[in-house]
Order: sequence, then C-alpha cells, then structure tokens
Amino acid sequence: MASLENAFVGAVSSGLANLAVYPLDLAKTVIQTQLKQGNLASETPEGRVTDGYGSDSESQAKETKKKGVREIQPRPESPKDVRLKSLEERYRNTLDVIVKVYKTEGVQGLYRGLGASLLGSFIQSFSYFFWYTIVRRQYFKIKKVKGQAAKFSTAEELLLSMVAAATSQVFTNPVNTVSTKQQTRRGLGEDNSFLAVAKDVFEENGITGFWKGLKVSLVLTINPSITYASAEKLKDLIYNVEWNSKELNDSSLQLKPSQNFLIGVLSKIISTFLTHPLIVAKASLQRNASQFTSFQDVLAYLYRHEGFLSLWKGILPQLLKGVIVQGLLFMFKGELAKNIKKLLFMLQVYRKRRLAKTY
Repeated sequence: MASLENAFVGAVSSGLANLAVYPLDLAKTVIQTQLKQGNLASETPEGRVTDGYGSDSESQAKETKKKGVREIQPRPESPKDVRLKSLEERYRNTLDVIVKVYKTEGVQGLYRGLGASLLGSFIQSFSYFFWYTIVRRQYFKIKKVKGQAAKFSTAEELLLSMVAAATSQVFTNPVNTVSTKQQTRRGLGEDNSFLAVAKDVFEENGITGFWKGLKVSLVLTINPSITYASAEKLKDLIYNVEWNSKELNDSSLQLKPSQNFLIGVLSKIISTFLTHPLIVAKASLQRNASQFTSFQDVLAYLYRHEGFLSLWKGILPQLLKGVIVQGLLFMFKGELAKNIKKLLFMLQVYRKRRLAKTY
C-alpha cells in the first residue's frame, strides 16, 4: 500500500483498538502516576522540609548527602497543588480504579479524556505508519541498488522504526500531554475539556509545557521499535511468511485475523517489559500537578522511596491494555488492508471495463 493508505489504515485500526479498552488505559495512567501517600516532601509553615507525615527530614537530607546521593527537590507546591493532593483518591489496583471512578463519576468518568486520547492515538498512529512506510521503502530501494539482501535484519528493523517513531512523537506529544492531564484530574469540579486543560498547560509552563516529557517520549521510541521489529521476526519464526525480494510487501496480509492478533500480543509483551520504567516516568512527568522536571528524577525518586519494583508499577494494566490494543490493532490493520486492496482491485477492474465499453 502507499504511505497515505497505510497511515490511514493504521490510524483507524489504532483508534478502534484504543476505544475498545479505554477504561483500562485510564486505570493504567492513574496507577502509574500515583505516588505513595506521604512520599513527596512538603514544606511546613516554618520552612522546614517534612517527609509528608510531619516529621522533620533535615537529618535525612544530611544523611543522604553524606552518602553522595543527589536529593530530589520537587518544585514548591502552590495552593492549587496542595488542593489537588488533598482531593486525590488512593487506588490499590486496576479494578479498584474502575470501581471507584464508576461509583463517583459514572460511566462518563471511565471515559474522561477520551477525545484527546483518541485524537492523540489517531495522529500518532497516522504519523508513525506514514513515516514507517516511507523510511522502510526508501531503505529497501537503497539496499536493492547496492545489491544487498533485501530482507531487513533485526537491527535494521529497530533503527527504521525508531526514526519513524521519533518523527511522529514531535507532532503528537502536545495532544498526549493534554490527554494525560485530563485522565489524572480527579474530583476537582473544574472544566476538564480539551481546550480548558490545554489553556492550563500553557498558563503553567508556557508553550514548552506541551512538549513536557518529550525527551522520555523520544527515548520511548524504542518501545514501538521493539514491538514492530519483534513482530516481523515472530512472523518468520511462527508462520514462516513469504518474503518478496523485488517488492516490499505487507506480511500481515498473508495472515489470518487470529494470527495477526497473536503476533501483536507477543510483540507487545516483549517491548512492554523492557521499557515499562520509562513509560511510568513519562506518565509521572505529564500528570496533573506533576512535581518532577525530568524522567531521571522520576526514576531516581521511585527507586529511592518506593523500591526497585515500583519502576514496574502499573505493569499489569499496561500489559492488559497494551497487548489487547496491539493485538486488535494488528488484527484490524490486517483485515482493513486486505479489504482496501480488494476494493482498489475492484475499482481498477471497473475502470478497465468502462474504458473497454467506451472503445
């Protein structure tokens, strides 16, 4: 398929897949951005730093400095931040998020931020598949001219996917930032529309606020890169798909819906386990009233205060949501691509018949 066709099919498939599991995405975001009660340092009226339970942490800070570990200093809390923290609900797991949100906000609450999320998903997928198709096709031509093996190696698949993903992130990060803030606003009674949240982002951090978390997003381009590189290799290993040395074709067209779904699930499991700490860091940076300034600070803070395993918190909803979405995306994309190919073929036949009748 052409670049635009492939991009459109990928974007529509991604939107449908994300719509199907959106409550899980909401629960995943809430859990990932939730810090343990009392962990974030706060300042007393006298100006002393406490550990969140009222005890003076000055001695702890001195002890930390002696050990040579840099103490993370969150930005000073504004009155709005304090109010946000006091209103923030605590959740135990994915089911707890869904049940509590449903009880307090109804079905509508489970889909807060849906518009921005679907918009971000559509733009990101469209941009990714557009650049992914172009980059792979151009590189394929270069290899043919040089007389090299047309089949891509794992390293080549990773690199090409990273280039495509990095390009798309620049365009989609603003929408993702607004969507994450919408999902993490809880019980505030404020306007949670896309424009209202976007206005808040601009007022708090200026135009650069829309690209908060871009650095970690660029690092996270390794996630889809691993996903799609793994998918191509899994197709070879499990189903032994045919490879055309003269033309770069879509191997998903050779597979059944269930086979495409399985490939999507397995490839996403691999990439999620490897990159989950960075996913947590990105969500924490983009959350409403975030007190972190870089993904290194998030990772260091979580490791120090919540332990090594906290870097994989929210992994179950992330996996549950991620593998289902990726499986559905691969399945929808494969079937849409097949139907579009059939439709284009039928249109071509119809045009030829009309031309034949004319002459």
